[in-house]
Amino acid sequence: MANNPYNLDNLPEFLHIERKRARLTQFQMGKLLGNKVQAYVSNIENGLITLTPDLCIKWFEKCGAYEHIDLVHYLFRLHPTPAAPIDPALNESASSAVINMVHQLEEALQATKHLAKWLVNDRPARKDELPMADIKQIFDLIPANKMLIYSLVRNHGLKMNELADRWTRKALVDQVAMAKQEERQAILV
Repeated sequence: MANNPYNLDNLPEFLHIERKRARLTQFQMGKLLGNKVQAYVSNIENGLITLTPDLCIKWFEKCGAYEHIDLVHYLFRLHPTPAAPIDPALNESASSAVINMVHQLEEALQATKHLAKWLVNDRPARKDELPMADIKQIFDLIPANKMLIYSLVRNHGLKMNELADRWTRKALVDQVAMAKQEERQAILV
């Protein structure tokens, strides 16, 4: 449905809006996209070019529109748990994002305790429905985390790539990151 904001047909308009919000001209955006001409950017915004996830993600990165990258993941189903993106207005205040994160953590902790009890009582012959309300509360940590990170980027200059690199290095040292391809093959043999 064209009225649905979460629709691939509306993506060119989002690209246009975010480029304008970032105060980039079509010429500047073309340069950022790899020395493309202004007409190329115009054609994208007018829906004349088939959009790819890579193009959209690069565009939104250049605009600092992180929630819109989440929108790309949602629209193209690039993640096993795609969800509608967070409203960028909720990411304007880092202090509000922290308060929200604390609230979500508290609710997720309660939900995790309920889920643990449910799992302890799980029996092969029993066919209870999954406790979806509890699972949803735990899932809410994902957008709460993004909300906090995005607000820290916007308000305090957090560098997401640096944070991800630090996490990755620690995860590799702690051996919680996925093993390299060679190591996975060695395990399978």
